Parts: sequence; structure tokens; C-alpha cells
Amino acid sequence: MKLSRTPQTPPDAEIYADLVETLFDTTHTLVTGILSGVLVPVIAWLSTGNAHYFLLVVILSLAGLYRLRVLWAHQRTPIRNRRADAGAWERRYAAGAIVSMTLLGVCVAILFNFHHGEMISYYGVIIMTGVVGNLASRNAARPNIVFWQVMGACMPLAALLLVNFPPWYWGVSAFLFFGALSVFRTTEFLHGHLESALRNGADAMRQRRKFSIALNSMTHGLCMGDSTLTISVMNRRIVEFFGIVAAATPIRLEALAHAIGRSGGMADDEATRFAANWTEHAAMSRANAFTYQIGARFFDFHCERAVDGAFITVVEDVTEKENARREIERIAHFDELTGLPNRYQFQQTLAEDLERLKREGLQAALLAIDLDRFKEVNDTLGHVIGDQLLTQVGERLGLCAPAPNLVARLGGDEYCVLIRAAPGAPETAAMAERVLAELRRPFFLEGHRVTVGASIGVAVAPADADTPSALLKCSDLALYDAKARARGGVASYVPQMQEAMAKRREIEEDLRQAVARDELLIHYQPIVDSRRGAIVAMEALLRWRHPQRGLVSPAVFIPVAEDSGLIIEIGAWVLRRACIDARDWPAHVRVAVNLAPLQFQQPDLLALIEVALRETGLPSDRLELEITESAFLSHSADLEAKLSGIAALGVRLALDDFGTGYSSLSYLNRFPVNKVKIDRAFSLQANESAKTQAIIGAISTLARDLGLDLVAEGVETHAQLSLMASRNIFLIQGYLYSKPRPIEELAPYLDNWADAPRLENVA
Repeated sequence: MKLSRTPQTPPDAEIYADLVETLFDTTHTLVTGILSGVLVPVIAWLSTGNAHYFLLVVILSLAGLYRLRVLWAHQRTPIRNRRADAGAWERRYAAGAIVSMTLLGVCVAILFNFHHGEMISYYGVIIMTGVVGNLASRNAARPNIVFWQVMGACMPLAALLLVNFPPWYWGVSAFLFFGALSVFRTTEFLHGHLESALRNGADAMRQRRKFSIALNSMTHGLCMGDSTLTISVMNRRIVEFFGIVAAATPIRLEALAHAIGRSGGMADDEATRFAANWTEHAAMSRANAFTYQIGARFFDFHCERAVDGAFITVVEDVTEKENARREIERIAHFDELTGLPNRYQFQQTLAEDLERLKREGLQAALLAIDLDRFKEVNDTLGHVIGDQLLTQVGERLGLCAPAPNLVARLGGDEYCVLIRAAPGAPETAAMAERVLAELRRPFFLEGHRVTVGASIGVAVAPADADTPSALLKCSDLALYDAKARARGGVASYVPQMQEAMAKRREIEEDLRQAVARDELLIHYQPIVDSRRGAIVAMEALLRWRHPQRGLVSPAVFIPVAEDSGLIIEIGAWVLRRACIDARDWPAHVRVAVNLAPLQFQQPDLLALIEVALRETGLPSDRLELEITESAFLSHSADLEAKLSGIAALGVRLALDDFGTGYSSLSYLNRFPVNKVKIDRAFSLQANESAKTQAIIGAISTLARDLGLDLVAEGVETHAQLSLMASRNIFLIQGYLYSKPRPIEELAPYLDNWADAPRLENVA
């Protein structure tokens, strides 16, 4: 049988190394075997005095010393190196063991051959068989070594008996042979059990190692314990999560929770609450989970009971998930730009406050705030400056209405202030005035000085409404009223506003139907050269004849059309209709059509004008487009481009209502204006106010120097006509000549207006 590191069915390297290690584990039996082997030649030498036996003593002693040296070297070598070089250590061990047993067998055979009738030979046989009997237990790890040891010890004597002794000695040879075979079989049996035990242990170790690797490689923390809530398994992630010192298990769950709490900076009472919370959930019979903030991080604790009441807790770091959830919630409830509560959050809070008001019998006021001229800032300075303005507005409102009041941004340039538990109207009014004063103050944004202002609508709960939507509606109605009357003011809700809004909606719906049913019509008002009494232009003025209401005042339906956006469709219709009518007028009579500010937001405005002229055949220089000063407020490049495009078409531009509102002389220099129309308010006050007369004179001089036509609107008396003439204003529009009329009534006067008032006829 071949001595080899690897048997026919090789165990893996770990098992093999374990088997080799067992050869060196039974130090006492090894030393006993060495001494027993040396004892045989010692007895023979002492009994006979034969020098040959002394030589055997020396040789066996040298073999024993070699085996002891190998044992000593093995023990001094680090176990990692021994296991890595297990084959070499097996060969060293085998060499000493086989040589020693073979020398012992030769020595016993010599003794029996020369002294078989003496006691010393029996000592030798007994010692040899005893040593051989121990081989199975001592070297069971490597049966191949035992085989050669048994052969070396037993076969010399067995062979001697077969060769030199009578047949009745052969039985002893047979005994030795079968004894050797029995020892070898026993060795193989023990080896099988030893290898199986080692393999099972290695498998268990590998499983434990895999379990440990898996346990410590988890992204989640894990701890397991028994029914008494004593932890027996805890992975590395628990230690990493909470920055605690790795505790030796077993450890009580409560103690671990306290350690985590202290490491997370919890106060003692908070750590106690955390420990109680965890132990309570871990003791539950059903699976459950809870989330806890420890330090700056959030953790989910998933607790579950296992067999025999054991518990398992899986800990997950959900900080990112929790922060994302909170961020989503913040975005859902708070305005991204200003950080103020948004409409959704405000309505939720308002609902809670209104419930509290009902219970406690208190009242609150809601201020709806809308910035004035915010669109101008966006259009002229850009959205970045506009966003900065909105942010600073939010900050100022927060200073005006500190906690417990609530400031929110509902969207765009709309804000709300909830004055909580307001004791009465004076406090609400004072708050509104503070807000107006703050928002009138200039804002300084990236080197720009921006002034806006605001309008405020006020509603009181529960007097005006007791639900969030109704209260917001009331404040919106009040805000609408404040803006309609004069920007920069405050209006408080009254029930009549609801009726007015309902009427306005009814008008809007009827107006939509009127557009669809072609109920709109145009009246014209002449613009007359007072020196000649001749009509030089006619302004197209929209009228609406309602089937039930009759003629509806433009002051009623025009604002509705502008607010609803219907003015776009209506304005296009008026432009085309006026061009069609003017086509049949004398060549010296122009038609003037008003353009609403909203129409300038149309991207296709120029195309619309060009198509109207082309399809109606009206020469472009006979069309005048009247623009109010409010249309210039955006100062946008788009507006300039459109006005330049209109001028390029040959269409004349007139600045309507000059002298009121946001008048700016820069408009006359910047934009291609051909005509200026003095607002009717100056005509009405001209004869009673020296200041008004001075303003009229200044405008007249300015128009003359700039080469602009100048029209006086609203002239109703001969005295007013004379005053205008004294200021060199001869183009007159007003009731003195004619109120707005259908074209059929004015057509006869277009060529010659014989009875028109003339300056020479004015008294």
C-alpha cells in the first residue's frame, strides 16, 4: 500500500490538515510508545549482556529522538503554517513511526529466534503486541501509516516462525497476521468515524462561517434571542448603525436598547422610552414594526416572534427614505420658492382653525393679498428677479404677521394671511395697513429698485363663512372689489359682493352666447376737425344689444370680456368689422379701433391685423389702433417688436386716455405713436381749473414739438371747444358733435357735415 498525502477518496484540504493535526495531539501515547519500543532491546541487553542488543538500544533511541524532535518542531510551528504544509508533516511523522515500529519488530524477532524458551522473548512479544494494539487509536487519522507500522512490527516475527520453526509455531504466525489485519481494520473503522466527525464539524464550521458572513454582510441590522428577550445573535451592522461597542452575547434586549440610546445622544428618560418601546414590540405575538429617530437618523425596527417564543428584530436604516418622504411631504405642503405653506397646507390648517373657532367661540380674519404690477417685474427684469421679489414679499409678510398668525402663498403673486383669534375689526384693519405699508416700500433686487404694492381682500370667520373654501371665496371676492375700485387698497367682504359676482358670471355667460349669436354691434363716434367741421376719423365703439336687457353698457361688459379673455375673440371681430365698414367711407376718413392690453399678448397679433387689411381691402394708413397707457406697462421687447411691426404695416398708432393712470413721456419717445388723445377728464374740468388748463397747454405744446396729432376727448360744450382751440387743439371728439351712433346714421355726414359746429360759429 502506497504512502501518500492523498488517499483514494481524498478529503478536502481542510479535513486533511485536521487529520494530520491529530497525529501530534496524543503526545503522551507517542512518548509511551517510544519508551516501550526502547524497553525491548534494553531488557535483552541487560539480560544477556550482548553488545548487539545495546546497538539496537542506540538505534531505537535515535529513532525515538527523531520522533520527539519532529513533535517539538511541530508544536513550535504556527498552526497556519503547519496546516498549509500538512503533507510534509505527515511524511516526517510517518518516517519516524514506521522506522521505530520496524526496528521494534526486528528486535522482537531476534529475541524470539535466540531466546524463544526464555522469559525475555515473551517480554518482547508482549510489549510489541501492546504497542501494535495502541496504533489503531493513536494513528487512526492516517490508516496508511498504521498499515506499515503493523507490517514492520509483526511481519519479522511471523516470517521467522514460518522459516526457522516447526509447523506448530505457525499458528503464532497466523495469529500475528490476523491480529495485524484486525488492527488495520479497526484503524480504518476509527478513521472513518474520525473523518466523518471532522467533516461534519467542518461543514458545521463552514455553515457557521457562511451564516456569520451572511449575517455581517446584511445591509440591515439583525438580532435574535429567546423568549426571555435575551439576545444570542447580533450582526455587525447593529454595531455600525448605532456606533456602539460590540457587546458579547448573550445580552438583554433592554440593555442593548439603552446602549443604543446613550450612543445616539438620548437623555436617560428618552433612552428608557426607546427601550420600553422596543421590548414591547419584540414581545408581541404578531409581526409588527415601528420607526424611531436616533440622533440624526431614522430606523425601522421589524419585530417578529419565532418558534418557542424566540424573537427576531431586523433593523433598517431608512434615513434617506424618511428624508425623501419628508421632502415629498414638504413639497406637497409648502411652497418651493418661499418656504411658506401652500394652498393645500393652508386649507388644511384653516379647516383645523375653523373647527377650533367653533368650539371656543373665537373669530379669525383672512387677508387675501395680490401684488400690484408684479407682471411688469417679470416682463421687464425677468423671472429670476420676480422669484426673488416673491421670496422677499413672503419674508415681509412673515414679519408683519408673526406667529401665531399664518402666512401662505397660494400661487403666483397671491398670498394669504390668517389672523388667528382676532379680537375685532380694528386689529384686522391695522394688520392690513401694516401689510400695505410694508409692500409699498421698495425692494432692492440685484441692483434694481422695485416698487409694487398690493391689494387686500378681508373676510372674517365665522361671521362671513365657517368653511375653508367659503372663507377663501369671500376673501377673493373682497380682493376683486379692492382691485376693481383702486389698486393698493383694502376691501372687506359684504354679502352684496356675492351678488355682484353672480351677476358678473351671468353677464360673462350671456356675453359668450352673444358672441356665438352675433348679438354684438359697432357704433362710431366722429373725430372732427373743428376748424372745418369735417369728420377726419371715426372711433369704433363696441355695443351689445341683449335680447332681454336691451343695450348693455360697455362699462359693464368690457371689463368682464377682459377678465374672461373673451376680449381676444371680440377684438378680432371688431377689427375686421370696422375695416369692412371703413372701406366704403371717403378716403380722407380713418377708422380708429381700440386694442385691449390683453390683445398684445397674442403671438399672432400682427398677422391678424395684416389679414384684416388684406381681406377687407382697407388701405393701412386709414386704420388707427388706439392703445391705452396700461398696455405699455410691460416694457417688454415683445411689445416693442409688435408696435414696430404695426408701424411697418403703415397703420397709425394713437395713445388713448393720455394724462391719467401711468402716463410717462418716455412712451412718446420710445414707441412709434402718431396721435395722442387727451382724456375726457381734462375736457370736463378745463373751464373750471387753471391747473387743468396749464396741463392741457403743456400737452398741446409737447404734441406740436413732437409732430403728433392731438385729440381732445369728451368735449360737450362750446366753451370747452373754445378753450381747446385757444390751446391749438382742433381735433375734437365728444357729444358736442355726436354721441356714438350706428354707421347708418353717420354715413350722410362723412362727405359733408354742413351743420357741424365750427370755431367761427362758437360764441
